[in-house]
Amino acid sequence: MDQPILVADQASPVVELRQYALKPGQRDTLMDLFESRFVDGQRATGVRLHGEFRDANHSDRFVWLRGFADMADRERSLQAFYKGPVWKENREAANATMVDVSDVLLLEPVDRPGFSLARRMTSLMVATIYLLKSPADAAFIEFFNEKVRPVMAEAGAPPVVALRTLQAANNFPALPLREGENAFVWFASFVTRSEYQRYLERLAQSKTWPAIQAELAARLESQPTALELEPTRGSVQRHAERFSYSLSLTGDVHDFDFIEGDWTLENRALFKRGIGSSEWDHFPARSSGHVMMGGVTNVDEIVFPTKGRNGTTFRHFDKEKRQWAIYWVNSRDGKMDAPPVRGGFDGDIGLFYGPDMDGDRPILCVYKWTKVGPNAARWEQAFSYDNGVTWETNWMNELTRVPVSSPASPR
Repeated sequence: MDQPILVADQASPVVELRQYALKPGQRDTLMDLFESRFVDGQRATGVRLHGEFRDANHSDRFVWLRGFADMADRERSLQAFYKGPVWKENREAANATMVDVSDVLLLEPVDRPGFSLARRMTSLMVATIYLLKSPADAAFIEFFNEKVRPVMAEAGAPPVVALRTLQAANNFPALPLREGENAFVWFASFVTRSEYQRYLERLAQSKTWPAIQAELAARLESQPTALELEPTRGSVQRHAERFSYSLSLTGDVHDFDFIEGDWTLENRALFKRGIGSSEWDHFPARSSGHVMMGGVTNVDEIVFPTKGRNGTTFRHFDKEKRQWAIYWVNSRDGKMDAPPVRGGFDGDIGLFYGPDMDGDRPILCVYKWTKVGPNAARWEQAFSYDNGVTWETNWMNELTRVPVSSPASPR
């Protein structure tokens, strides 16, 4: 079942981004070995694992991230693992899948003490690698944050975390690193590949992007590399959102002002919930949202054309409690969900919890909203069948605003 494990690895001040070239057809073999043996084996020696991925564009490439508390911890942990029993028992099987393991960047996080993808992991993570002519110093970070990052966010991909080359000698020379380079790496998250494609299209249409892109290119040694990374099932489980059920979360009366207007939706829902299924149904929808009473209430109608049904969401904001209540009515039975889910936004993330029923099974429910720039958003629904200990995400949709048509010029 797609349920998050509650304990995620700690954030890391020292990070390795590792890209392995594998023999044809051997990636699944290595990933199975990695998940069954190397995850627990490395964590037992103090290694912090931050994700294992398929490269979506290269069928024989395996990408993974691991971290350490500091460089001394890196040396201790790697010595303990590679001289320990887990590696000795499995190294021949692992090495038999590999062609080259030297494509490794040693990195440190930017603008935060440690790196982690916990609660940021989605079904497609994109890591963009810039190789710079000089180190990613304070001037470059300022340029990226003030000019590049806002355009990325407006197009629908706010960077969730950034890293740069850690200027330190390799203290475990048995494993090579890429040296003599000045890398800057940023990650963005997407629910589906089409969400990523729409981001690229919006970026290409941006009026401000060409000038910023030219300024960025002048700082680069080579063209940027974008790794389109699909996390393994274990990575998703270890780094998924840790929902914490609460009926006391608060927000702001303008949290849902963005919902005004028309949207297209791409839905991804489990065919069967609560049984450990991983089979997803994909279907389109469209919605129209209306904000009323200065933001105190809003309503949207969602039409599912391939399903022959529609539904309506009602939301109202209790000014005294500073809390939203959200109700759903579907056309199949015309009944309003009761009680509602309640909560609010903290920045671009909104969480809304409430009790519910899944058939005859009592559950806890959470809606998670993510604002992705001014013209995109993401909604997720998860159920807990064990009173909040574990959660299964069973429905996600990504929303893209339908552009407002320009009025016809008067004749």
